[in-house]
Amino acid sequence: KVIIVSVSFFLICSGAQAKQASLQVSHSAASEVISEVTFLRSNHSDVIGAEKQATSSWRDINNLLISGSTCGKCPLGWLIFNSSCFFFSYTESTTVKKNWHKSREDCIKRGADLVVIDNQQEQEFVSHTINDMRSGRDVWGNGFWIGLTDMESEGTWVWLNNVTEVEQRYWMDGEPNDGHIGEDCGVAVFSNENPWKTRYDGACSQKQLQWICEINQS
Repeated sequence: KVIIVSVSFFLICSGAQAKQASLQVSHSAASEVISEVTFLRSNHSDVIGAEKQATSSWRDINNLLISGSTCGKCPLGWLIFNSSCFFFSYTESTTVKKNWHKSREDCIKRGADLVVIDNQQEQEFVSHTINDMRSGRDVWGNGFWIGLTDMESEGTWVWLNNVTEVEQRYWMDGEPNDGHIGEDCGVAVFSNENPWKTRYDGACSQKQLQWICEINQS
């Protein structure tokens, strides 16, 4: 799965900009991915082989993206995936956490909003990135606020773009449960036990977490 992200990034950053970005990476694994992608441009039959060789390079690609080498399409420090730019607050501070409302305010100040996860590929990208940034084994405490709530109608989860969430498999076992205290905001996590069960509901005003902002490249 990792090669999908790295390939799309370097194909977007083609030509001189890709060469400039590669100079900023000292780690051999990321350099190998660049070489592999250059070769793939002329030989598509080796994609499978390249995928096997590059699966260990997720952290190195993240480091490259976080450094700001996103071809000018995203703000400095944001990650690029498909047609969107993503800001994980962890990259700016590992200790500053906010409630859901303050987190959304931060995103809006950045010209964005809390992330709306549209499809399985984006779900996987968010989950892998959280795994790369988390500290310790505390799944609940390593969560990130996302733009999903049931504030308007209990049990009806709606994204900030007004799309109702109907997919149930992404919720952790027993979630969402409202926690008897009004847990109306969605949290994204990474789970070793089941990588697809990566959400729970948290108390919007009380719980303090990291957060994810999203903005379209255009």
